[in-house]
Amino acid sequence: MAVLYHLASSRSQSWLSSRASGTAALLAVGAFIGRIILAGLVLVGIHFLTPLDVLAVAVAFVALFTILSGYALYRYAKKGNGPRISSQVLL
Repeated sequence: MAVLYHLASSRSQSWLSSRASGTAALLAVGAFIGRIILAGLVLVGIHFLTPLDVLAVAVAFVALFTILSGYALYRYAKKGNGPRISSQVLL
């Protein structure tokens, strides 16, 4: 579940960032709320359909999503996609 949420999050954010318009921020917030609602519905379904503890599933989801997001940020920073600053500017 956390892997699917991470993929949906990264894909929707990259799709929205490629369309730099005035409504991109509003759409990003809407996409976040939609993903949270969907994750909540999945947790409610897990609660009613399985004997799993919902709190344990939620904690595992948050932990795995945090690890995946951290790794994605590490890869992004390692790739060096940031703005290029000349060393002359720093002098």
